[in-house]
Amino acid sequence: MESSRPEIVIFDVETVIESIRGTKAILEFGAIIVCPRTLVEKEYFTSLVRPRHDSCFGEFQARRNGLNRDDIVSSNTFFSDIARTIYDMLDGRIWVGHNIKKFDRPIVEAAFHEIRQSPPKPSGIVDTMELCERFEEEAGNKRMATLAEYFDLGKQTHRSLDDVRLNLRLFLHCAAVFSLTESSNLLRAQDDNTHNNVPRFPDHEEFSIPSLKDDSYDSFVKVREPISCASLKVQSGIEMKFRDNDNCPRLSFVVDSPDTLSTKLDEFDGMLHGLFSSFGIYSEWRKVVDRRWNPLTVRLCLTDTADKQTIVCKREDSGKTRRLVFNKSELQTLLTPSTKLDAYLFVETYNSGGYAGITLVAYKLIIHP
Repeated sequence: MESSRPEIVIFDVETVIESIRGTKAILEFGAIIVCPRTLVEKEYFTSLVRPRHDSCFGEFQARRNGLNRDDIVSSNTFFSDIARTIYDMLDGRIWVGHNIKKFDRPIVEAAFHEIRQSPPKPSGIVDTMELCERFEEEAGNKRMATLAEYFDLGKQTHRSLDDVRLNLRLFLHCAAVFSLTESSNLLRAQDDNTHNNVPRFPDHEEFSIPSLKDDSYDSFVKVREPISCASLKVQSGIEMKFRDNDNCPRLSFVVDSPDTLSTKLDEFDGMLHGLFSSFGIYSEWRKVVDRRWNPLTVRLCLTDTADKQTIVCKREDSGKTRRLVFNKSELQTLLTPSTKLDAYLFVETYNSGGYAGITLVAYKLIIHP
């Protein structure tokens, strides 16, 4: 199935040579996630990055593209602050970049090692500098700026987000030259099948609420069934009164439950309640849809643990979707009553303290303008 192919991520870093060690420090990171089927941008993330020590700036001078020391320092965003977001965007996807193999990849991996975290791993790598070797003689060289000017794709600004979008246009130009079929085969060839277990949600129109038909109780307490819902409205904001299985506070909030969602969740409730009973589990069952209010509501839980974290995005007026860094205080200002969002959820079961039922855990939220 086409949508099961790994997504593409194009990323770029702007750097400075550190004055002490002579290594490169990241000053800005930018990335876009691209649909492998349509080759259209789905989501983006960009951030200035402050070096761990101001001495790392070396002889850095303000650049004509607007990148300057004052903005970088005042952002007060260190690589460790955004490492989780970068990891989630890169890990298990096909990496595309210009000179990515020799420049961007080793720099990003070194940044992860510096904070003692394992770096993300690609499903495959496409280096557009290598793709453009056939154009080197006629264009003059393989630098991004030269190729962009030669193909009339725009100017390279040496700002991360601008450059990854320019890189996408360059990649699309290569796809047109090589033919889309060859490009598609190229992407498929990069998939080494090392990350088939990484959950990737397709677009809304490709998604449907699943049916639960397994007759094994163990499978229900372990398997997380996915759901996607568009244009849900927040009814009450972030709360921390609930706890997870490790007795840690769990962020949650309440949204309206449209009729179609409520009907399906009622079916899940009935099916799973019956299954629990058949296995001799008689905990008091709590239905997931709250019918005390009009409109009906459900509670969505957020995850923020060492190995799992809800992805939070903001859709801008332009239609672009920006990935945000998970921040509890910022979420309280974003997820306020009447806010609309799209939610990608996992249906999980719980059985604790004499109560059992369904928990809706948010894998990804896209907040509307």
